[in-house]
Amino acid sequence: MTDHKPEVLFVCVHNAGRSQMAAGWLQHLAGDRVSVRSAGSMPAEQINPAVRAAMAEVGIDLAQEVPKKLTTASVEAADVVITMGCGDACPIFPGKRYLDWELDDPAGQGIEAVRPIRDEIKARVEQLIGEIGPADDIRERVRARYAEAARSAGGGCCGGPSAELYRDGVFGVTLYDEVAPDDALQGSLGCGVPTQVADLAGGETVLDLGSGTGGDVLISARRVGPTGKVYGLDMTDEMLEQARANAERAGVHNVEFLKGYLEEIPLPDDSVDVALSNCVINLAADKRVVLAEAARVLKPGGRIAFSDVIAEETMPDDVRADMQEWTGCIAGALTESDFRQYLADAGFSGISITATHDVHAYAHAALITATLAGAPAR
Repeated sequence: MTDHKPEVLFVCVHNAGRSQMAAGWLQHLAGDRVSVRSAGSMPAEQINPAVRAAMAEVGIDLAQEVPKKLTTASVEAADVVITMGCGDACPIFPGKRYLDWELDDPAGQGIEAVRPIRDEIKARVEQLIGEIGPADDIRERVRARYAEAARSAGGGCCGGPSAELYRDGVFGVTLYDEVAPDDALQGSLGCGVPTQVADLAGGETVLDLGSGTGGDVLISARRVGPTGKVYGLDMTDEMLEQARANAERAGVHNVEFLKGYLEEIPLPDDSVDVALSNCVINLAADKRVVLAEAARVLKPGGRIAFSDVIAEETMPDDVRADMQEWTGCIAGALTESDFRQYLADAGFSGISITATHDVHAYAHAALITATLAGAPAR
């Protein structure tokens, strides 16, 4: 499986001004890391000359660009669809992000009036790049922060030591009332306890996505018993080393810790009864790929039990664009409506999302359960 390159479509009625500037800026600033297109429902014959001139001033040549017709296929192919405050309507497809940027109209304006529009579009595009950055960039920043958390012997959720987070019961070990080896839970960076809603039974096979130092793995191992098996998946060597040591100290042998990515789970199809995750889905660059992978390895009728961060619909763009907030579990969080849609798209039903506690001014933790279509696994 290869990393998914985000595709962005900018839409304005005539595709002659704002959408062309936005596409030009994104191509210029992101290069080949992002696929960029623009279109309009009623494309003009040519791009606004003042727009061409304003963009040429900053080294972006639109001389060869021509307005293009908006098609249903172009919307369906995009990951992010951005209208430019000009009243254009796009077909709605599930699993896509739709934004509307309200911008002044450069039509009929001279270059002096176009320049501030150009500069505002640049600022918005720079924020957008921070939100949809390629999976490799996000993955490496997340890996580095979690490696540091492991080396510093525990921290608040989703990176960085934080006694405040522990004390307030927002993230980490203070959320647990179950018995597991102290070292495994002290290293917990989660935002909840997914095993509370996993309904695990003896003999089941469990996969913990982003297993960290192994706390949820060891709790699950006790519940499935010697005839069951629990896999822990993590991409961070430091976390895997601690998790294996914790399992050895606990004398737990029905576990196996695997190095790998959520987007490329190193297990065969239909091999797992239950998938767990604790404050990890929000960290992935492409949640749809992660949920599709979880569905792939689950048996028909298999279950998920996640604890994750859910974003409020009102989360501001500047929070979304902050990579520190991303690695801190906030900026990359899905809204509840998006999470439900992505799960349904991956083949899950019986979806339940139950809020547990606030973790940020614009986000809360939740326990998430769902069942994969097919015959019951048990």
